[in-house]
Amino acid sequence: ARGDFFDPSGGETAALARLQRYVWDEDRLRTYFDTRNGMIGQGYSTKFAPWLARGCISPRRIVRVCERYERARVKNKSTYWVKFELTWRDYFVYFSRKYEGKMFRAYGAKDIRE
Repeated sequence: ARGDFFDPSGGETAALARLQRYVWDEDRLRTYFDTRNGMIGQGYSTKFAPWLARGCISPRRIVRVCERYERARVKNKSTYWVKFELTWRDYFVYFSRKYEGKMFRAYGAKDIRE
């Protein structure tokens, strides 16, 4: 046995199961801020990225679940940060669509040299 490794299955059903398990069953949203930068194990970070990237779950759905969690259990720094980081994720998705490969230039997408 390899232990507590993350091996995501594809599709919306798997994404919703991960959301349910992470937020409600294991109550990990409560401590997200303190555990978000861990790399190994299913308890570190939300691990929603594979499903978000493929459109199996939307940031809106995750935010709605976070807001429901805040009403039912606790509103804290962890719940704020999940929503905040989803906002940054969307910002960079749209930024990269606008600037495409330009965003990787040495002087940035707008080629600003000071």
